[in-house]
Order: sequence, then structure tokens, then C-alpha cells
Amino acid sequence: MMATSKKRFGQNFLTDKRVADKIVDAAGIEPGDEVLEIGPGKGILTERILDAGANLTAVEIDRDLIPGLMERFGDSRRFNLLENDIIKIELASLNKSDLKIVGNLPYNISGALMEWLIENHRMIRLALITVQKEVADRIRAGPGGRDYGSLSVLIQMFFAVSRLFDISPGSFFPKPKVKSTVIKLVPDLKLDSDIGYDSFKRFIYTCFARKRKTLVNSLKSSGDYDKDAIEKSLVSLGKSTDIRAEQVSGREFSILYRKIAGNAKIC
Repeated sequence: MMATSKKRFGQNFLTDKRVADKIVDAAGIEPGDEVLEIGPGKGILTERILDAGANLTAVEIDRDLIPGLMERFGDSRRFNLLENDIIKIELASLNKSDLKIVGNLPYNISGALMEWLIENHRMIRLALITVQKEVADRIRAGPGGRDYGSLSVLIQMFFAVSRLFDISPGSFFPKPKVKSTVIKLVPDLKLDSDIGYDSFKRFIYTCFARKRKTLVNSLKSSGDYDKDAIEKSLVSLGKSTDIRAEQVSGREFSILYRKIAGNAKIC
């Protein structure tokens, strides 16, 4: 029986077995790997991950899907099912590291999930996730592109991002209205360890809060930064004072943060 999709969870169940094979193959799952699956649903990826010999922790928020998953996979010693919201789980609490993360993400948690991946990046070996195509475009975008924004900067300061392949709406039930894209995230920390992430994140959000304004005016409008200091910092980087946020790279943002917000670590 086909599982009923619930709008509040943003569910679109993957049904294409060939796509499922392709995802698991791309994750390079091997016997003994520690894998975390986000939203196993009816278990199309779960089955293939276990068949590959991995130790699997699956996190499912929909309690109505739990009995079916336990019936299919509960006898396996390598299967652990958690009924929870993935965003509420700290990976350190699982006592696992070097995790491979696989999941077809509900579109309505994509942004929050990116934040969660950043917060838990030290525990992750790689993440292979399916997101709405436009979200993938934003995550991968570089300076100067129309999709480049705060999400692009923050994710790329912690991960190397690569696009693997698109998935058509017909591979899901119910069919979403848009294409999906599988992306691969591999930890690649570019943010200096003495810079507090929360403070840097607020700085980046401020930079992009008024995209039609110059970077100087966006920061000045927040009331937290001095205009002269902003302009001097941009000039020291060889940047024009009328540059916009979308024209600045992640590494340049980290340098600006140091110059403008100071060197002290702010948590």
C-alpha cells in the first residue's frame, strides 16, 4: 500500500528504484560504513543502504511510517530507527563520527537542514542529499550569479559542494511541481576556527539583507557597523565602495568580518 503523503511534513516519496540505486552508488557506501538516513519514508533507500553492508541510523519524523519500517528492517542488527525531527538531533549524541548522510529532503526544511549540516559538520564524512533544484542552484552559486546569497556563502565556508544529477518529478509520489537535484557535500572548512559561526552568520545575513543596496549601505543600515570602517576595509581588499554583497566571495567576507567586526571570537 502506498504511504499517504502529509503536507505538513512536505513529503514526496522517492519511488524510482533506478534513482535509488544511483543515489546509494554515488554515496560510495561500503560494509562497515556509518550511515545516517534522513526521512527513510517507505524504505527505498534504506533497503539499499543495508544491502551494501552499512550500519544505518534512520531518522523519521512521521510516526505512521515507523511500523512499516520496523516490520521491514527491524530484525537487522545494523538498523537503528529514531522517531524524531532531524533538526533536533545533535550528531554527537549518537556517539558516531565520520558519518555518511543520505536523504531526500522535504522541500520545507531545506534551509534549516543546511544550518543543521553546518552545525554538525565535524561529525560528517559526506552528505548526499536531494533538494529542490532551485535550492541546489543557490547552494552551489558563486559570486556574481543571480542565485548567490547568504546560503551560498555559509554552506561553501564549511563544505565543498558538487551537483551530481537531477531527478524528474515522475520519480516521486506525489509528483512535486519542480525538479529535484542530488548534491554532494564534503567537509571543507574555510572559516577560521577562531571566528564564531553565529556571529559570522549574522554578519552575512546583514550583508545580504538589502540586495539592492551597496554592501556599505546594507551594513550601515543595521546600525552595528561604522561606514568609514566598512569603506576602508573594502578598499584594503581592492574592492569598490559601491560593490554589492553578491560580488564578494566567502573568503573575502571572512576577511571583511575580521576588519569590521573585530578579531574577538563571538559565540
